[in-house]
Amino acid sequence: MFKKTLISLAVASSVGLTGCFDSGSTGANANPEYLIEDTTIDKSIVRPVYNPNPIAAEPQFPVNSDLLLLLGATQSANYDFTGLSSGSTPADDAINDLSGFSTSSPLTLNFDGSLNPQSVAANATVFLVPLKVPPLLESAPNALPNTNPSTIDPTDPFDTAVPTPNFRADVVSVDGGQNNAIRIVPLTPLEPGQKYLVVITNDVLGANDKPIERSVQDVALADGVLGNPALENVKNLLQRSDQLANGFLATLGVENTPESALAYSFTTNDDGKVLQAMFSPTVFGAALGEKITAAALLEQGKADFPTLNFSELSEELLPIIGTAIEVAEGNVAIGDLPAEDQAQIAPYLEILGATLGAPGDISAAITAAVQSGAIHLPQPRPNIFFNDSDPENAIPDGPIDVTDLPGVGPLALADSDGKVVPASGQVEVYQGAIRLPYFQGIPEGEDGSAIVDSNWTGNETLEEELNESLNVSFSFLRDLDGTFNVNGYFPFPQQTGNVTVPIIAIKPTPAACAGGVEGVTIFQHGITGDRSQALLAGISLAQEACQAVIAIDQPLHGLGGSTVGSIPGLSPLTETALTAAVVERTTAIANLPPEAPLTPQQREQLTRLAAGTTVETSIGERHFGFTDGGTLEPVVADAITDVESGSLFINPLNMMNSRDNLRQGVIDLINLAASVQTFDVDGDLQPDFAPVQLVEGEPTRVPLPVSFVGHSLGGISGTVFASLVNGQELFTVPVGMGTAEVTLSEALNSTLGAQGISYPSLASVSLHDTGGQLTRLIDNSPAFSGDILTGLSNLGVLRGSSRFESFFYVFQSIIDGTDPINYAQSLGNSTTNLLITEVVGDQVVPNEANVNPLLSDTFGQAFSAPLAGTEPLMALIDLGASGGTLADGSGLNIIDSNNAGTALPAAVFFGKNANPCLSANHSTYVAPVLPESACGPLNGSVYPTGPFADGFVNSIDSFDAMQAITAEAIGGGPLTSPAAELLGASETLPNALDQDE
Repeated sequence: MFKKTLISLAVASSVGLTGCFDSGSTGANANPEYLIEDTTIDKSIVRPVYNPNPIAAEPQFPVNSDLLLLLGATQSANYDFTGLSSGSTPADDAINDLSGFSTSSPLTLNFDGSLNPQSVAANATVFLVPLKVPPLLESAPNALPNTNPSTIDPTDPFDTAVPTPNFRADVVSVDGGQNNAIRIVPLTPLEPGQKYLVVITNDVLGANDKPIERSVQDVALADGVLGNPALENVKNLLQRSDQLANGFLATLGVENTPESALAYSFTTNDDGKVLQAMFSPTVFGAALGEKITAAALLEQGKADFPTLNFSELSEELLPIIGTAIEVAEGNVAIGDLPAEDQAQIAPYLEILGATLGAPGDISAAITAAVQSGAIHLPQPRPNIFFNDSDPENAIPDGPIDVTDLPGVGPLALADSDGKVVPASGQVEVYQGAIRLPYFQGIPEGEDGSAIVDSNWTGNETLEEELNESLNVSFSFLRDLDGTFNVNGYFPFPQQTGNVTVPIIAIKPTPAACAGGVEGVTIFQHGITGDRSQALLAGISLAQEACQAVIAIDQPLHGLGGSTVGSIPGLSPLTETALTAAVVERTTAIANLPPEAPLTPQQREQLTRLAAGTTVETSIGERHFGFTDGGTLEPVVADAITDVESGSLFINPLNMMNSRDNLRQGVIDLINLAASVQTFDVDGDLQPDFAPVQLVEGEPTRVPLPVSFVGHSLGGISGTVFASLVNGQELFTVPVGMGTAEVTLSEALNSTLGAQGISYPSLASVSLHDTGGQLTRLIDNSPAFSGDILTGLSNLGVLRGSSRFESFFYVFQSIIDGTDPINYAQSLGNSTTNLLITEVVGDQVVPNEANVNPLLSDTFGQAFSAPLAGTEPLMALIDLGASGGTLADGSGLNIIDSNNAGTALPAAVFFGKNANPCLSANHSTYVAPVLPESACGPLNGSVYPTGPFADGFVNSIDSFDAMQAITAEAIGGGPLTSPAAELLGASETLPNALDQDE
């Protein structure tokens, strides 16, 4: 997945974590270093490596310091509360887009000498303290994020309503030292959008058992005489942090109250709001209205005070706006103000009247933006399945004969006593297309740079429409270089176009399911796979569970390779095939009599799809015909057989691009689920998955239940998708700025002017071989870590170095909002019919990295990562399901070789023997047949030949067992334990999230 030379471009001589600093009046970076000359310093005392002077020659402060989020305010009037770094590496680019820091990533804090590990302990000598930060504007609390700790109320600074953080404090060795760093390791994710105070006390001892002290630079800058007035705010920040820390320590009521040796604040990101807003935008109507107000007020302020930077402008505007609000609310009579003040607040009063003073207008404007498509709303998307295709098209007519698929034939022979042979004769496979909104960059011609260079940007169409409809001049916040970022503060991306992409449907025949299709299961494949991986699992689920299985490709994935697909037999989507099919279908609809039982939604969707064939941004395989030519250089493949599916999906050279590929995958699933009730798979012009049923004596179309099955990367995006869909708090929401509450389905119908649209909840969720905390998952993956570690080590960025830890911390902070680790508890809380499986010893997605972080002969031992892999994801789902310790079976029921259970939900563990090709492995669920060459020697001997073909091996028994238990989960259970010889047991399960302590 990663190229060996890839990371050489991602990290320069150091991960740049410094920022520019301008006094705003005394010249840029004047007196750039605060000089310290103190010959009385006791060098035997260990101190934090902490030089918080941002204009020093070598500033040194933690990668997650709020200082990184505050520096931009001093640079210009443009400031969107994201970080600031002066470097040019991908890590620096990511910092410049950060709206906050990771909720889950371990944080490494360096010291200038060795520590006594016995003196370091969470909530004893190391603390994470939640802080209260009041809104900048009380009347508009969502208008602006408040990252500045200087506004904290000194009389009530600590937020006792926030759960006490669950973390571990480890002493580790970095940069060639010995026990010279404290690693703060979350055991459950921190709260999003929350400010925390890091406190390390002087009860931490050096290796010589002397108490540690504050860094010399910290003391000198906080308590000494400034050499540059531009540092006044930094000085105040340091003093405030130290006061807060010592104030907190005083509340502990311990004998010999310790003092703070290091104290600083950081704010976690709230970027999960982006996907939440795209799933249910009405949740953010009130917040969007407040942001419009704030943006308009700032626009006026920039005009009134054109020479001020954002920090100075805010200080100037707050009293003016405060007075205007008092007048607007009737608390102050404008005539009582001096004439000069009346003139000054007049334009601000006008803005308040047009925004906060008219919530109905803003609500109507937001609703209009949803109706126009400027704001994304999940809804049925235009779709078609091929039945009467032109004979010259590459897409076969009607359903595919599954028994003819070359990918199924060898498996069927291998499985003569199992599932696939009887199933393959009782299902039909259809191919089609669905039109989806796209928010990533779309390549033009043979220039594929947009695929890797782009990321989601703020919604300028929405901005333009709101300016026009409200008749107020404003611009949403940009950062210093004008970038319009999409994050928890502004969660509305710009749609770049539409993509019409392939889709497959696997349906049981009437002979298989006399009662017809009983439900719809959405299947999502893993990294570097494609939709063909749904075939083997889908055949079994269609026949065994009477499911219609629907699959699309992940973003930047699609059919390719020497066999054109992981499991050959499907046809690439072409514009010619799509156009011909749409013409035929719309002609058939036009010839129907008006009384024909065709729903208005079907007519509308096909009409929209027909129109889209002439103006579509992209039609075809989701990789756009591009593949990685090396170091993430997209090149046009000469033929589809030359495309490596998903080769451009993970992109350390552009961390935001990686994040947004993940975001796009979730949004695709959200829209796919919204569309299934409109699917006409068999071409009879009737929705197949919303059959007519009698409801109170009236024939009514009732959508079938929808389930989800995800494998590997499909489980990663699926965990986020399922959490959003089944999170009931996002279904009952305020509309615009009003107080009425509606379900999402009701909002769909009222907003779109439609009838009968319902957004499905998920009846069951099955996650196979997946995991969370993606950056540390990669670091601990035997299959994937080698290339990325090679690239880093070529630059001297090694495991065990500060630069290595900073790189992964920044990367995790960027992708936090799409990481399943932050959605697992919600999923466990909302979904009772849940199955999650693990292959013990998985070589792609590690079971865990807490007890057994990956050890490499070349790169050394990884640090413990208790949130990385499958088992911590299980444990968090278990906590959401009101479980205790994962291994006790009180939340998720365990089915393993020690304890076979039958009740739902369940966590299932499959074993692997000396060679994974003969029992369960990471790919078993989608590709149980592997060439012998992919497996290596078996105890020095050859593999036994199978009944299907020499040179192949299979894990078909485990495949059958996985299919059976997934079908049972979809059917509502109970689950039947597989044969004992197929099950393994995890020795590390009790240690998930350190639950054994």
